[in-house]
Amino acid sequence: MRRWAKVVALAAFAAGAAPALAQSACDRACLTVFVDAYYTALFANDANALRQAARARITDNGDEKSLAQTFWAGAEAAIWRFDIVNTDRGDTGTQAVIRNADGTKTMHALRLKVLNGAITEIETIKANEGDADRLWGPDQLTAVSADLTHSIREAERDSYYELIAVAEGYWRAFQTNGTPAYRAARLMPDARRYENGLQTTGVVRNGEYQSAQRGFDEGRFLNRNLWDRRYPVVDEERGIVLSIVRFGIKGGAQSQSAVTSNDRLVAEFFAVKRGYIQEIQAVLVNRPDAQPTGWPRDTGPDAGSVK
Repeated sequence: MRRWAKVVALAAFAAGAAPALAQSACDRACLTVFVDAYYTALFANDANALRQAARARITDNGDEKSLAQTFWAGAEAAIWRFDIVNTDRGDTGTQAVIRNADGTKTMHALRLKVLNGAITEIETIKANEGDADRLWGPDQLTAVSADLTHSIREAERDSYYELIAVAEGYWRAFQTNGTPAYRAARLMPDARRYENGLQTTGVVRNGEYQSAQRGFDEGRFLNRNLWDRRYPVVDEERGIVLSIVRFGIKGGAQSQSAVTSNDRLVAEFFAVKRGYIQEIQAVLVNRPDAQPTGWPRDTGPDAGSVK
């Protein structure tokens, strides 16, 4: 009962009240309340309904904005959604499919930072059809897989840094594929990758099975540059790490295909089980390398780097 009383009190705080528990530690249920409050405000198109810290930093697709400027009037409901949290750091990460009033859908990634009972950072990446060229398929996201929702037995969990290392290995494979420096990522043979809802690996195409590793092994992404890499949310219990990264082109190079011809801002969730990636969910939007996001990177080369 005490746990649920705390959740209710924090829900009131997120909606604008001021409970005495604002300074208490925030567990998974507590942090999820802040995420719920965000989406409640979004669907009401009422930025005043979400309480934030006085100097909360807010970006939408990399641009600094007010909360009201990140909302849109047609947003009706999240018809597909999963959340990850880091209770030690007060971080949350969410991917959702938003149904709009006109029948269209929006792919939505949300990151919150909660400190001392207040939201101090709100970062959103959202895409509508055409915002990342042909990468579009939210209708394929009908049920959230167990790989994104179940709790891993503590003895079988990868640590905070192990999860980041697996994600970093994926980006290293992306950065070096097609070169002598290539090293394979730690991917399950049947790993599923979804980009704006479109399943791009773990499927049979033209009579051949398309594994996530195959694209790297064949150098299909040669000359892509992955920069501004960040790992802002790591959920050890779920085995999921959120990486936010910029996709660019190495200096003076040409893209290998139309699918990879544009610079992008990406929120990518890696579901890791015993050191190997089982599922990848990503929200992507085109954004030129020349336009900064301002969030400090954790690792990776600079824009246009030839490394």
